[in-house]
Amino acid sequence: MEKLEKSNIKIDPEAMKLNPNSQQYKQILEELAAEGEYDVHTTKINTKNVKDINEKYIYKPKNPLYKFTRAICKSILYVFGPVVNKVAFNLKIKGRKNLKGLKSAVTVSNHVHYLDVLMNMQAVRRNKFYVVCANHNMKRGVAGYLFKASGVLPLSNSVAASVHLNQTIDDILQKGGFVHMYAESALWFRYERSRPLKLGAFKIAAKNNVPVVPIVILFRPKAKFEFFRHKKTVTMVIGKPIYPSADLNLNENAKNMRDICQQYYNDTICDFYGYDKTNYSLNEKINPD
Repeated sequence: MEKLEKSNIKIDPEAMKLNPNSQQYKQILEELAAEGEYDVHTTKINTKNVKDINEKYIYKPKNPLYKFTRAICKSILYVFGPVVNKVAFNLKIKGRKNLKGLKSAVTVSNHVHYLDVLMNMQAVRRNKFYVVCANHNMKRGVAGYLFKASGVLPLSNSVAASVHLNQTIDDILQKGGFVHMYAESALWFRYERSRPLKLGAFKIAAKNNVPVVPIVILFRPKAKFEFFRHKKTVTMVIGKPIYPSADLNLNENAKNMRDICQQYYNDTICDFYGYDKTNYSLNEKINPD
């Protein structure tokens, strides 16, 4: 295991050399899971032209140009995102009724595809929707500006920037918005088991007294007529909101909400893929394609 230069991110350089659709890549995921190394990054990370997310970084500019650009970016994503998802993945979304009436929430999903942010945007379908991502995804120049306008909130190694990020998230949730977080952390491409969920997203939800909405991304075999699609197609399942309890403190709430969400992930994955719930283990080997 190695660490990404100038970062605390753990990487598996061998996995990054492989085609993520290959059996060799899947074998590495199984080995990492068996070792409990669930947050190791296994897909290629582009470290070129990365923007420094420091104390001067402004997460939500208030100037008219930014607001105009954000409106344009969101419109494009909400129009063309579903087209991409339908053509490339024949995306099916179940449980959207569980979002009905929600004005603010933290949404969490497993991180299993390069384009799962587009899938989550379509699933939640809210204008005030923001996504927390690793800082290496934020680039300098026009690309980074458009990413920001699209609702991307990059993490940072800077303490001051992290404080600013937390304040921005609190502001979004308090004013009626949705913040999406990948509670499993690293992207494991097309991984068909659950991974342990980290507490961060649940602490944020508990602190702001908003629910967490679990979203599970699943892969189904493509139909015979879908010969033009690459590998498997995608089903998303949106679970019921998990609310903080007035009887618990912040840490107790975060752990309780996390545990409920983890159980929902495990059960949903077992039901979909046919795993035995009584003997289900996060690090058990998955079946090959």
